[in-house]
Amino acid sequence: MLGFSLPKILLLCFIILFVWYGFKIIEKRTHIKKNKSSNKNNKSSASKFKADDVQDLEKCPVCSNYFLAGSKCSECNPTK
Repeated sequence: MLGFSLPKILLLCFIILFVWYGFKIIEKRTHIKKNKSSNKNNKSSASKFKADDVQDLEKCPVCSNYFLAGSKCSECNPTK
C-alpha cells in the first residue's frame, strides 16, 4: 500500500508549513513595497503651489479668451 509512517507525515507537515510561511513572507514584502510606492506617488502629486498663489480666470464673452478676474480682456481691449 502507501505505507504511511510518522516520519513521512511529519515531513509532509513540514513541507506544507514551509510553503505556507514562504507565501506569507512574499505577500508581506509585496505589501510593503506597494505601500512605499504609493507614498512616493502621494508626495510627488501634492501641489507645489500654495493656496494664495491660485488666481481665478474669466472667459471673455466676445473672443472666448481667458483673463484674470477683475481685469479687461487683452485680446478685445489691447493696452497701448
